[in-house]
Amino acid sequence: MSEPDQPPAQPHGAPSQFSTAAPQPPAGPTHPSAGAPHSGAPHSGAPHSGAPYPGTHPGAPPRSSGTYADAQPRSARPDAASASGGSLGRVAFIVALAALGIGLLVTLSFPVAVRLLDDASAVGVFGAIGNLVVLVAAVVAVILGLMSVRRPGQQILAGIAIGISASAIATIVISWASNLVFALAYS
Repeated sequence: MSEPDQPPAQPHGAPSQFSTAAPQPPAGPTHPSAGAPHSGAPHSGAPHSGAPYPGTHPGAPPRSSGTYADAQPRSARPDAASASGGSLGRVAFIVALAALGIGLLVTLSFPVAVRLLDDASAVGVFGAIGNLVVLVAAVVAVILGLMSVRRPGQQILAGIAIGISASAIATIVISWASNLVFALAYS
């Protein structure tokens, strides 16, 4: 386990993203299975980094306070990048839940609408308006979820929002298509 005050280790020979010096090629194989015969010396399991002190990298920048946040520019810090992606994913998730809730209310209130409204076309208009509201909310949630997935950061809520909304969209479109087919077949 690495210490919390050190930046993550770079693979040997890989250029550091902060280094201005040219990367140094490795002096030789770093692992016994890479072609060098095993010398019989005990192996700790970690490849030799060629750095003068353990836990440091030759191309690593000097640390000012020794924190991981100091080793990265402000735009590349996880807290700044994930704040916008995570909040957009959260909004997409909330809109998807709202669409799901509205769809549930429309479904549960449909028998009441049938009893209260005498005209069959009024019941159809009630269902169509309710499903249209759900469809619009679901499309907005899918768009917000897709925007959030393309940003760095936490994406689990955006994925859940895309799944909920895509299933709501598919359900409404298939329902409308089947109603249209039956209406045309029996008219």
